Amino acid sequence: MADDGMNPRSDLASARDEPVVSIRVKGTEVNKPDLILTESIDQTLGDLLGSRAKEAVYDHLERRCYMARDEIPRRIVEFCGVLETNFGKGGRTIERMIAKRFYGKLDKAFVEQPGYTLADYVESVTRVSNHSMNIPITTTTVTTYVGCDSTRL
Repeated sequence: MADDGMNPRSDLASARDEPVVSIRVKGTEVNKPDLILTESIDQTLGDLLGSRAKEAVYDHLERRCYMARDEIPRRIVEFCGVLETNFGKGGRTIERMIAKRFYGKLDKAFVEQPGYTLADYVESVTRVSNHSMNIPITTTTVTTYVGCDSTRL
């Protein structure tokens, strides 16, 4: 059998004093709450305000608040403040609509809570489902092969 270096078990026959160890790691991203929240905000603003007004909101956030679109999930409290300052009571309606869409994308039931802001809804759903808004959840599979010199057995 030719040793092409691709089969971790092919080195077992030639092992002398040191064990052979081969580790294969495979990682996949499972959930991206930040991305889901950003999409929910983008779609809701577009539906409620139209594309031009939505872009004006994002432009205002960047120029006046120094907040890029992808920073909104990490600065959600500030974002809620901007909505309330610029839209008054309508800001709360926008927040509620964003929260409904966000919950829907996560396949969670949305229950309106008196006095809740978008930040409260986001914290509530992420706390219940044990997801973090800042750290992507990943799964990792590790396969380890350990061999020893068969003459010592």
